[in-house]
Amino acid sequence: MPQWSDPFVAANVVVAVVVVYCSVMSPWKYTRVSGPCSSNWLDVRDPDSKAVCCNDSSTAPCYVGMTELHELTHGQGAWILPLVAALVNFGLTMFLPNVTSRHMSAIYNRLGLYFALMIYRTIVLYGALNLVEKALFPPATSCWYAPLRRNKRCIDSFDHADHIVLYMTHFIATSCFEWKVLQRDRVVSVFKRHVLSLWLLFVLGLSVYAIFHTAYSFHSCWENIVGMLIAQICVMLPLYLLSEDYFGALRFGAFLTKDRLLTK
Repeated sequence: MPQWSDPFVAANVVVAVVVVYCSVMSPWKYTRVSGPCSSNWLDVRDPDSKAVCCNDSSTAPCYVGMTELHELTHGQGAWILPLVAALVNFGLTMFLPNVTSRHMSAIYNRLGLYFALMIYRTIVLYGALNLVEKALFPPATSCWYAPLRRNKRCIDSFDHADHIVLYMTHFIATSCFEWKVLQRDRVVSVFKRHVLSLWLLFVLGLSVYAIFHTAYSFHSCWENIVGMLIAQICVMLPLYLLSEDYFGALRFGAFLTKDRLLTK
């Protein structure tokens, strides 16, 4: 039975609480529009609302670090940041006095797993699901805010929170898996385990912060919940099962240099 101390269980509970809270409490849904500054947002639920400039504001939908967080977790950052812990581990392992093929294959396996996971999210959970979504829920042909948008179009009738899927797949799922590796791998020194664990906590905290603002200001209740469930069912659950050796053909030990038995 899953334990509360398991990072996958703890992370899923925290994200679920945040998403449900934001979905219930949020009174608006903002979309990006043209305006006098570089970041303008309009509440599509309120025809009387005015565009909010986020260049110099930290009130919803704006928030502290909005621009920096977007730059850090999108584009190249979305592909590099999740690999930092494994890459640092790889770099430090190279300087061990007796590096074996098992050392290297374990790290290669993890890097390959994380990279494959991110490709899967991009092609299937983002590209393919968005195509299905647009076919099932086409945008309205006219709306009051369309002239204010850059493409002069209405937003999709239903747009699952793909940013929640992004944060949970690229950052939370990979961090939880790497956390379990650090706790189980006997070759990892205590100092390296503590340092990399602190880094993973930072990534997890950053992801939850981003999910909070995404769910609170930019999506409807069901868009948030569907996005979260997609990530939990299609990413978090399979990766958790892999870490617990539920797949006979692929064992968690393939991602460890040497397994350390833990008392449960």
